[in-house]
Amino acid sequence: MTVPMTDAPSSPSSPGYERIRVVPAVGALGAEISGVDIKEIDDSTFAEIKRAWLEHLVLFFRGQRITPAHQAAFARRFGELDTYPFIKPIPGHPEVIPIIKEPENRVNFGGGWHSDGSYMPIPPKATMLYAIDVPDRGGDTMFANMHAAWEALSPGMKALLDGIRGVFTASKVHGDGGYYAKADHPMEKIKDKETIDNRSEHPIVRTHPETGRKALYVSQPHIERFKTMTAEETAPIIQYLVAHATKAEFITRFHWQAGSLVLWDNRSVQHYALNDYQGQRREMHRITIKGEEPR
Repeated sequence: MTVPMTDAPSSPSSPGYERIRVVPAVGALGAEISGVDIKEIDDSTFAEIKRAWLEHLVLFFRGQRITPAHQAAFARRFGELDTYPFIKPIPGHPEVIPIIKEPENRVNFGGGWHSDGSYMPIPPKATMLYAIDVPDRGGDTMFANMHAAWEALSPGMKALLDGIRGVFTASKVHGDGGYYAKADHPMEKIKDKETIDNRSEHPIVRTHPETGRKALYVSQPHIERFKTMTAEETAPIIQYLVAHATKAEFITRFHWQAGSLVLWDNRSVQHYALNDYQGQRREMHRITIKGEEPR
């Protein structure tokens, strides 16, 4: 499933919106927003953008021509900006990190279903990604709706999961022997041992603080075990939940173009950056926005 490409209308509007055009994506979540230059957004337009974001969980903007400062200014309207502990940021912009894969690199960044920063005591509520350079083919990102995944579970599975807390850690991917330990991506890495070794506990079923909707919170690369179970006991349940949550009926797939900007809600969305463009270059600028303690 790929988000349809649309041109900005001469008079941007959609049912329920007066200042922007909102076209729902093909799939279980996401919407393309047009008629907007994110460098020039007044408060009324931003209010509609935020409402669309809470409704659709992922927003897609095309044709943006922005600097890291513009991206940071737009992201800051959603909340305080976060920093990423494992990659050197762009000089002069401590909240903006480069996500780069050169033609000779084999491993990409974000190549598996996950929610950003779920190992942090207070994970980021949102991620904003801007495309600088994209491959001629491939390099799409998939997004999965964790509200829909939760709602589709059986009453018995819901009863089992509701109230359980998970133990999350960065060590599985960033620690010695982790997925990124020997990764050949060219971003300059930071070895933040304190963050790697930390363990954070979060509910497996979290309630969105702005909409009140429940969602699964089971970021597989980061969850070590359920708090009241061993890792061995936890593993098959997590395996089932990830397989369930990433079924086709819960997914939208986005095809990037240079100038595309995407904002997604880490509280209710997982994503997967496809690594199907070997021999080609891809560069993105990423910002995360501070969240709240999961409840």
